[in-house]
Amino acid sequence: MSQIEKDVAWGKKKEALVYPLLQSKFPDVKQTEDEFDCFDFRDNVNGIDFELKSRNIPKGKYQTIFFGNNKLLEGRRRRESGYSKRTIYLFRFQNRADRSKNVIYFWEDDGRKVPTKMCGNFKRGEEAQLLVDLPILWLRPFRELVLCNNNDNSTESGVGDNNSRIQ
Repeated sequence: MSQIEKDVAWGKKKEALVYPLLQSKFPDVKQTEDEFDCFDFRDNVNGIDFELKSRNIPKGKYQTIFFGNNKLLEGRRRRESGYSKRTIYLFRFQNRADRSKNVIYFWEDDGRKVPTKMCGNFKRGEEAQLLVDLPILWLRPFRELVLCNNNDNSTESGVGDNNSRIQ
């Protein structure tokens, strides 16, 4: 089995662990059936796409976290076309206090310009590609993620502007 196949299998295991937690907040969410779909989960009732990125590092080990710019562009395309209303990226990290446990954070794309960088996982033999270089300070704890809009000064996710946390 190639390293990429191992990484995909590892990611599928993490999706299975996160799915019940996601369903507790979004009862209509389902795992996407097409393995080539840009997103791991979809709530068709509420028009929400979810992408899970699992990392074997504690949150904050690096100042930024990478994910494929293709996912950002596809999420924005889906919202612009009216297919989706929201795009939420979930990040699963190791717990700092107990590395056998994990913590989940999220970032909801609000359409603002995001930093990008040409990079790649060269250990897996990838060529450099354009990646979103998301500042860790933009991430919010999963417990703050809600289904509906609170009709206040919050974003649709029910929390304040994720990008305002940048120093």
